[in-house]
Amino acid sequence: MKYVKTRLPDDPQQLVDLGKRVLGRFASHELQEALWRLDEEGRQRVSDLTRRQVLDGVMLLGPLSGRLELVQFLKRVWPLDSMPSTDPRFGTAAADIFQHVVNNDDWTVEYLMDHLEVTQCSEKRFIHFLEEVVHPNVRQDEEQKRYVDAINQHLLRDGLELRATEQVSGYPVYRVVDAKRGVSGTAKNLIFASTGPKPEIILADAINNDIQITKNAEHCLVFDRLVPGSGLFWLDLVSWWSDLTGADPSQVETGRALYKRLVASLGSSPPEQLLFSTYFEVYKDVLPQAPALIPQVYLHFDPLTTRQRQAPVLPRQRMDFLLLLSSYERVVIEVDGKQHYANGDHASPQRYAEMVSADRQLRLDGYEVYRFGGAELMGAGGKTIVKEFFARLFKRHRVVVEPTSSG
Repeated sequence: MKYVKTRLPDDPQQLVDLGKRVLGRFASHELQEALWRLDEEGRQRVSDLTRRQVLDGVMLLGPLSGRLELVQFLKRVWPLDSMPSTDPRFGTAAADIFQHVVNNDDWTVEYLMDHLEVTQCSEKRFIHFLEEVVHPNVRQDEEQKRYVDAINQHLLRDGLELRATEQVSGYPVYRVVDAKRGVSGTAKNLIFASTGPKPEIILADAINNDIQITKNAEHCLVFDRLVPGSGLFWLDLVSWWSDLTGADPSQVETGRALYKRLVASLGSSPPEQLLFSTYFEVYKDVLPQAPALIPQVYLHFDPLTTRQRQAPVLPRQRMDFLLLLSSYERVVIEVDGKQHYANGDHASPQRYAEMVSADRQLRLDGYEVYRFGGAELMGAGGKTIVKEFFARLFKRHRVVVEPTSSG
């Protein structure tokens, strides 16, 4: 043992790196837990009190394993087949638990949870445990919602909550996320980058909210994939574009072609062009990992044109730019020309009122709205403003992308 100690590095980070290398070759529940706890030290979000309250609450609702057999459920969280048994008759924790909980009932559920150290394990494993308790493979529909509500009642006190971020076969999958207020629901019908007349749209399936563009489809793009819970990134958009056009997603030219198509939707607005081009210039070295900046997005849709209606029912149907940073964090960016607050060269209180009313509704729906005056984005000073804005926005939302040094 003395020899082993002399061979170990003194630097804690080197010890962690060594542990990770060992873990890569030899599975070890204890080592994995130790590494996760080291990584989380001083940054835990879920208090010991919350863990106990959550566990007590869900155990009152019924079997944790839901529609699964108990050991099958627990294996989704713990590597039971490689964890040792406390009973000399068995070789693994899986066999141990099966004997003492399934075959016999000499272990209570409370004892089993203590045995697995649910209230003392790493936060990463505890959160994974909660996400599996409400996974659609374990429980669905009203039962799933009942468990989600019971868990969130306590998690919210620590600034966290279970939130549906994606779907599996139409069933919601919940992840533990920051309990920030944002947009509820799943992003659908992402129609953007229009280069011509407004598309004419019908609701092909009112139950599923499926749409069909019956006219002017050639002038706009429709992202017809489920937006990932982690947000929509440039890499996702390029992958979709390559399927649409038959291009190779690994080729640089594929991304360039998409960029040119998006730029074409900006028309003759120098401020909008500057904002869009500066974003790509600043993040060009990490573009695949950067959130997709989506131009000219239809938010609301009135099937009639303003001319046909005589007066607009929806004051804002299209946004200048949209960022989908997660399943609930949606950021609207508007670049205001004088048409937003004037008729010709004359100030229009009515236009201004319509604009702020639309902003108010967006914010109440959970969107973040940021406005630039067109005059801000003229010349080199405009580039600096855009660069600083996105840096602060991404810091606020914990989006980790490093700008290009020359950007």
